[in-house]
Amino acid sequence: MMVTLRVLLNFIVAGALAGVLISTVTAPSYLTWNNTPGSGTALCNCADLTRQTASQLISAQMTGCGAGAAVGLIAGIAFRVMRKKKVDPSPTTPAA
Repeated sequence: MMVTLRVLLNFIVAGALAGVLISTVTAPSYLTWNNTPGSGTALCNCADLTRQTASQLISAQMTGCGAGAAVGLIAGIAFRVMRKKKVDPSPTTPAA
């Protein structure tokens, strides 16, 4: 039981880290595109826009972390099920 929990927790943590890394790499380019004005000139309050963009980046990272953890949990369950199917109990020898 503890081995299964440890394996699942390892997969969850690995998935969460992968999700954060992927969102950290991809979110800035999306946020830049999303917050660029159509005319190309900035006629806005830049301090508020900066706060909003940073908040969106953190939200994207938390979403990536949650999604990665969920994928890691599913992968860990699949890994554990496949591993249990491969391990066959040794056949018992009949008594003479």
